[in-house]
Amino acid sequence: MAFQIERINANHLKGAVHVIVCAYAQLPWNEKWSHEAAVENVSYVLETPRSIALAAVDGGKVVGIALGVRQRRHDGLVIHLDELSVLPEAQGGRLGTALLLAIVETAKAEGCSSVWLISQREGAVSEFYRRGGFACSNKLGLYYRST
Repeated sequence: MAFQIERINANHLKGAVHVIVCAYAQLPWNEKWSHEAAVENVSYVLETPRSIALAAVDGGKVVGIALGVRQRRHDGLVIHLDELSVLPEAQGGRLGTALLLAIVETAKAEGCSSVWLISQREGAVSEFYRRGGFACSNKLGLYYRST
């Protein structure tokens, strides 16, 4: 697969939405994303100042995305990696690794000290991030409350 990584713009929106809907419908997530929810998710990042939104494009088709929102923390700027998704048929071909590396490099070039993300603690997704140099924090936990 010959792909390029580009900043997402309005022309990539439809493809980025398709990636989210398809990627999350598969294991390990099995989530049913509506088209409207995926549009809102991608649009939020695109409308957030100084966000980082990247697309892996192969032959004009968006095959993977990385969406990050910049935040100011006590020790400087960080990127919260909100989404890293690859079409199921394109997974396993180093596309996700290239997107992960690209968002880390872009964040660094734009003055961010780190990239944060929330994902599974175990399994293939966890191993993917660990291979990419990420470590699971011992100090932080994910808390939630249903409303």
